Amino acid sequence: MQFFADAGFYGMQMLERDEHPWRTVEGIEFRSVTVAAYKGKQGPCFERKQAVIYLGPFKEVLDDDNHRLERGRRYAVCDKTYHLYKTEPYKPFFAFIDPLTPVPHEEAGPFDCSAPRLRHPRETKGKDYNATSQASQCCDAGGCG
Repeated sequence: MQFFADAGFYGMQMLERDEHPWRTVEGIEFRSVTVAAYKGKQGPCFERKQAVIYLGPFKEVLDDDNHRLERGRRYAVCDKTYHLYKTEPYKPFFAFIDPLTPVPHEEAGPFDCSAPRLRHPRETKGKDYNATSQASQCCDAGGCG
């Protein structure tokens, strides 16, 4: 798998690994393996106030760019990583949080991807966000129908 990473691929997955070797030479077993890998994550990192939440199933994960994410926590990510996570093979494992007020590409500044950090909800909703809403009602007095 390291060969794929060295060649610039990301999101490598072993989709299939034969249970039985097709050949054994001096005690070394050779097996057929099917791998999926993706290209296209190059480019600069821009701050657009997006956040992601890793949904699980593991307590934490470490991605190919050394972003360590704990399950259930809201992380600040650059625009590139945000859109990368919205594609396969990552998409089913994340919740995506767009800022209440979008940051246009031309106004986005650089994002420091050197260390993961949590993103407070006020960073995406705005410092003065103070909305209040009524609890939703799934059923009225007549029952659900």
